[in-house]
Amino acid sequence: MVINTTQIPCPNCRSPIQAQIQQLIDVGQNPGAKAQLLSGSLNHIQCGVCGFDGAVAVPIVYHDPQHELLLTYVPIEASMPKNEQERIIGQMIKRVSDRLPPEERKGYLFQSQTILTMQGLVERVLEAEGISKEEIDAQRATMRLFEKVLTLPEEQIETFVKEHDAELDGTFFQIASLALQSTGDRKAQEAMGARLEKIIEFSSFGKKLKAQEEALKEATESLQALAEQGLTHETLLDLLVEAPDENRVVALVNLTRPALDYSFFQLITERIDQAQSEEKEHLTSLRQQILEITEELDRIQEARAAQSAALLKTLLDADDLDQALLQALPMIDDLFLGILHANLQDAEKRKDEDLTKRLSAIEQRIRSLAQESMPEGLKLAQRLLEIEDEEGAIKLLEESKKAIDNDLLNALVSTVQQLEAGQEKDAAARIQKVYKHALKLSMQEKMKPS
Repeated sequence: MVINTTQIPCPNCRSPIQAQIQQLIDVGQNPGAKAQLLSGSLNHIQCGVCGFDGAVAVPIVYHDPQHELLLTYVPIEASMPKNEQERIIGQMIKRVSDRLPPEERKGYLFQSQTILTMQGLVERVLEAEGISKEEIDAQRATMRLFEKVLTLPEEQIETFVKEHDAELDGTFFQIASLALQSTGDRKAQEAMGARLEKIIEFSSFGKKLKAQEEALKEATESLQALAEQGLTHETLLDLLVEAPDENRVVALVNLTRPALDYSFFQLITERIDQAQSEEKEHLTSLRQQILEITEELDRIQEARAAQSAALLKTLLDADDLDQALLQALPMIDDLFLGILHANLQDAEKRKDEDLTKRLSAIEQRIRSLAQESMPEGLKLAQRLLEIEDEEGAIKLLEESKKAIDNDLLNALVSTVQQLEAGQEKDAAARIQKVYKHALKLSMQEKMKPS
């Protein structure tokens, strides 16, 4: 992966802009780069002077070893002489080849495909993924529909949604969500989010999403109520049997997948054997439904685990760990951290010092990046929670009055609730006192005359 931070002139007003330019997209080295290309965020810039918001026109080489794909794209607007194009493209292809072991340097590396437009590049990548031209055209039509929604007058939204209800499906909301996430302008993001809420309110699919969200909330509350008495296979099965609709069953299964083991299915089978007529039919149908949901969840989990393992390998092989981590951050989640920790434990057990050192470096850098990106209030909360004595925590609060905010107060309250739920009464009482002192200091700061 080649990323250059450089100063370029704005394509519109020619004002200088600091930009990160990526020209070599090597999916084998950085799986996340493909998502950047497909989402339209690759080489995206914003000009603070004229407001230009778009992509920089630069030559690109795309390499995907899994699909044996090597694509080259030189935008016409780059106005680059032929010999200069060949020199830049040639250097990037050489980098691709040099990174591969000799046995993986196959014939496709010497037969790159020239793509004439950025849209054509995206379509060729999607085609390699098994997405047909018809599906691409359908996604493009959905994107046009989303763009139309954004420009509609407020009073026409409900009528428009009714006319296009069938088209406002899962794909539409996925595209809308991606567009929302990639919008850098906060005001534009808020306006887009408000418009999307209206679509959710009026559309059939949006109402379905709302119903699923409500079912998840109610399922969570019912599980929390049972947790106080002790959740067992029997009480969990009772909850599923009494679920008012399919949404509640799906929500409960999602929330309790680890508990749905062999013993659980043995229990439901025993109940089926003992049941009569309608109850027997309901339990049999419920068992099949739970089986299908758990199988789908397991498939998704396996795919995510494979993706996380591939990402970890990419980070281990990266020449510039900091740069690779910055690119990978959107894909780092609890599952990835679990796989990282398991690999680290295994390397330590096998006394593989080199691998242990590299994995530890990744773990420490992720922790540092997470802390750097935290709001100031959460950083202070973390420091307070690391102090074991109440006096020390209160002293730190007194020294950091101006950093006390809602993030800190909410974090302390949440910690107290977790400790109480875990029956850690002494620790909960200590944090409760720290919270009360923080609240008092916060009120004092707010009451100070301006």
